[in-house]
Amino acid sequence: MSQTENETRQERNEQFAQQLLDSYFLFRRPLPEAGFIQENKTTLQIMDELVPMMTLSTETVVGYMMEHDYNTTTEQDGSVAWAIWRQV
Repeated sequence: MSQTENETRQERNEQFAQQLLDSYFLFRRPLPEAGFIQENKTTLQIMDELVPMMTLSTETVVGYMMEHDYNTTTEQDGSVAWAIWRQV
């Protein structure tokens, strides 16, 4: 496979990863809104939910979360997760 073909494949993968994450977060927000409930998730939980469509790297998910202004929160057990509000 040529370098150009590899670059094209990589670009398509990156575009699909963006599209997949956009779809996943369509009804989720980084801040509370009326009609939304808090549904915190770790990076791994997000990746696990999306793996039937595509295996995403930690860097891809974390980069997306940061670019879209998601913040972390500390759970009652002391673990850390992304603060996500989902439309109900």
